[in-house]
Amino acid sequence: MSDVPAEVQRLHRVLARWLGADCDPAVLTEFRDSHAADFALITTEGAVLTAEELFTALAGARNSAPGLVIEVDEIAIIAESPEFTVVRFREVHRHDGTSTARRTTAVLRRTPDGLRWQHVHETAI
Repeated sequence: MSDVPAEVQRLHRVLARWLGADCDPAVLTEFRDSHAADFALITTEGAVLTAEELFTALAGARNSAPGLVIEVDEIAIIAESPEFTVVRFREVHRHDGTSTARRTTAVLRRTPDGLRWQHVHETAI
């Protein structure tokens, strides 16, 4: 289902805009609305964050990394059903002349309102 790679790219552009620019609060709302209410993130450090924990942290992080660029590549659909898609991709975060990379596996749920991010697991590389 070809909309998943585009969604992965879109969401990371939104996140980079929120973290890397002094943007309108609507950007965080767009990011939040892309996630399921019971979303969970496993960070590169192994912490498990609920949706509320993630969005509380992000609320205070607007423009915390001015000029941040997040590049996404190596997008691969691992499994699909009418309700869910499992996707793997690589993220490279570039800021202030340094870069960090991670491999990410995500579960996206199909809803009547479009794709919603259900679960993300990040591994530092």
